[in-house]
Amino acid sequence: MISPGAIPQFTGNFEQLDKDASALQSDAIGIRDGGADVHSRFQALAAFYEAPEAEELFATTRPVMDGADTFATKLETVAGALQTYAAEARPQADRLEQLKTQAFAFVESVEDDDDWTEDEGKVERHKALMDGVAGTASSSTTSGARSTACGRSSAVTAGARPGTPGAGSATSSAASRRTS
Repeated sequence: MISPGAIPQFTGNFEQLDKDASALQSDAIGIRDGGADVHSRFQALAAFYEAPEAEELFATTRPVMDGADTFATKLETVAGALQTYAAEARPQADRLEQLKTQAFAFVESVEDDDDWTEDEGKVERHKALMDGVAGTASSSTTSGARSTACGRSSAVTAGARPGTPGAGSATSSAASRRTS
């Protein structure tokens, strides 16, 4: 007999994930713009500063702009991975939730029917629920989406994983907004 309580469910929050991914995108824009702004404002001083080291001095902010752009690109990659994961995993999570509801209804419908296994329609319905759960829970879409998101994120964070030193030690404005 199908056990509705054993049907795996997504315990995360897709809406929050969408908000956080969007906030990462916004953070990336701010970081990129900030780096470019530091560079362009410093370059504006060139009209007022003349010295033998001027060229070297004014070149010092180029790495700030380039570094901000590189970091912003990494944030955008992570945000994109999270958005893709949510888009691909949400239908599977919804399907498992639907199957759980249907399983509870089925179990309730045969609760007082000791002979339900002799009813071909009920047996077929039970088999369809079992197959639906097995197919959805082991779906390559869900595990593939999770693996792809993890791979894309790890590629830009030098392989850091949550819970390892250096992973998640800095809080983004997206994280601080979420907790405030």
